[in-house]
Amino acid sequence: MTTESGPTSEGTLLEAEASDHAVVTQVAGDYEEHHHSYVRGWEYLGAVGVSEDELDLVGLAYVHESASDGGGRQVTRAVSVLKRPLGQRNVVALIGAPDTGRRTTALRVLLEAGVAGKNIHSLVMDWDRPRTVQIPHTPGHGFILDLSDYGSLPRDFYQGLVDYQQAAAHDGAYLVILATPGTWKPGSETTVSRVDCSPPSADDVAQAHLKRLAPGREDWLKDSKLTGLVGVTTTPRDAVRLAEIIANPATTGPDMAKEEFENWEDHLLQWFEDYGEDCDLRDRALLIAAALLDTVPATVIMDAADQLFQRVKGTLPPGGPLAGRDLDKRLEVIGAKRVGDDAISLSARRHGIHEAVLHHVWRQRPPLRHILLEWASDISAPGATAVKYLEHIARGVTRLAAGPGGGSVIQIITKWIAMDSSPHRRLAVGLLESMATHASIGVAVRKYLYDWAKQKGTSDALAQAVAEVCAGNLGRMYPRVALTRLRLLASRADARAAEAVANAIRKLASDPGRRALVLGEIVEWAESEDPAMRQAGTTAFLALTDLSGETPIALSMTAELSAGSRTALVGQLFVRGWRAAWSHESTAGEAKATLAAWLDSPDVPDTHVIDVAVAVLAGRLGDAGVADLLVGSAVATAVGHRRRTTLFKQLLPPPTSPAEEPAEPQSSVA
Repeated sequence: MTTESGPTSEGTLLEAEASDHAVVTQVAGDYEEHHHSYVRGWEYLGAVGVSEDELDLVGLAYVHESASDGGGRQVTRAVSVLKRPLGQRNVVALIGAPDTGRRTTALRVLLEAGVAGKNIHSLVMDWDRPRTVQIPHTPGHGFILDLSDYGSLPRDFYQGLVDYQQAAAHDGAYLVILATPGTWKPGSETTVSRVDCSPPSADDVAQAHLKRLAPGREDWLKDSKLTGLVGVTTTPRDAVRLAEIIANPATTGPDMAKEEFENWEDHLLQWFEDYGEDCDLRDRALLIAAALLDTVPATVIMDAADQLFQRVKGTLPPGGPLAGRDLDKRLEVIGAKRVGDDAISLSARRHGIHEAVLHHVWRQRPPLRHILLEWASDISAPGATAVKYLEHIARGVTRLAAGPGGGSVIQIITKWIAMDSSPHRRLAVGLLESMATHASIGVAVRKYLYDWAKQKGTSDALAQAVAEVCAGNLGRMYPRVALTRLRLLASRADARAAEAVANAIRKLASDPGRRALVLGEIVEWAESEDPAMRQAGTTAFLALTDLSGETPIALSMTAELSAGSRTALVGQLFVRGWRAAWSHESTAGEAKATLAAWLDSPDVPDTHVIDVAVAVLAGRLGDAGVADLLVGSAVATAVGHRRRTTLFKQLLPPPTSPAEEPAEPQSSVA
């Protein structure tokens, strides 16, 4: 059995005050979200393939659960559900606690159901609320949907599974749903079969994986140092982790394997006790700096350490770089070594200890938390010593946010954003990006972003920060989630962060793989009956069609669409978007202006712009402003004049031929 590599619900959830004093206690599934009435191809959830290594372990190291109750193995039961001869269902729910091997069981089920390994995918839950219409049913493919982080599932999700089962059976697709017993409560709303999953023996899991990963070290599990680490309460995930630690060539023996498995807790407790005098404070600062900036150049880590030392009112010795012991002596004290091109690493000697150090200090010294965050901000400021290593800092602080007292990170982030300080704001946005995509706290942080985008009291600075986060890693990993928050921001009557929202939407659309999705979502908003949503959609659409600036995204979109197979599909979206913006009073003038700019631009291909303009203007020749658009202004280009002539001819009704003219009435002679 392999470990579950998807998001886990274990660990400390982020609990802190949100805007307007709302308190986050639920991680998912309980807040309002825009619903689509139908779905098109680009609106299906994204999917991530399974690596060959993981499939290999599933095939060769899978451990079945004990079947002492005589009920048979859960894999066999799940496969029979998927492929039952009478009334094939193609969907099964595996119910059990997190970290007990359900994902691995799902992979085994799909493989035994006949799905090729290359066609098995984990679905990326790019939604705020589960919707069955977004689950793909590609023929011959198998999908894993992990809903374990949801406290409950909406009624319409269960009801929608009825239609999904029919589509999956028709197309020959399979879906395995992972959920906890507390989450999966369908009642009579669905016919999806449930298979309760029991974890296998953790000892058997460790043995099976070690036999596969490092057969020469199988006897380590029998060493007295390790025998007590795996027991009846050990999860399969932890059993796999122990096997991977033992198999790591850097692990020199059972003693080291035990220390790493226990996150170096005993080692760090002893180290801080041994180096607890005032004269040791500078070495403590070096240890913490090396932990936050593991594998960063020595000069950066040493400068950062001295800044932390000074923040706790330490006084540097006279003599500057000439003072104190040599670096190698100091590295020996903290257990680090030189690596690469004059870099310093703690984890080179003790794998993963850099994370353990930060966790230890954060947990054992609560008064130091605020100082650590302010120090991280200082060393990452423009021109500061660690400005090039913002990702290291963001990863480290994000791990702290996932631990006890993590809410203080959110609180200080909002303070940094409110400050008139670009270094603080820059780090705050970077941290929110990292936290919003984190496995254990990402859902909670995305909820904060949602609340901030929606609440009336949100400041311009915080709204702008939300837009920037949506334009970054959050938008790349969860584009629909990011677009929902951008829609809320664009719907604001105060137009706060309007330019940041427009820039974020253009950045999301800069990825060719996301363009149809982004445009499709935005057109849905623009066609909404809700005035605020319609305003958000039309303004966002006009941001995408804007040709101003050095490298407008509109040109990239039109160039790709004119040459690609999706020209007709996305061309229809352009038509719908322009017609919606034209019909919306507050954006009608800008819609006409952007369409005119397209007609006048030689950079926009003829066929695309004329076809779109014909479709937009058909039936609207009597609308206000159409005549001006067709005639063109005094500054219209020669290309624009030519296109308008062609456009005008295509819009006019065809002339009536003489044969079709009605005959003149004949007078009768009495």
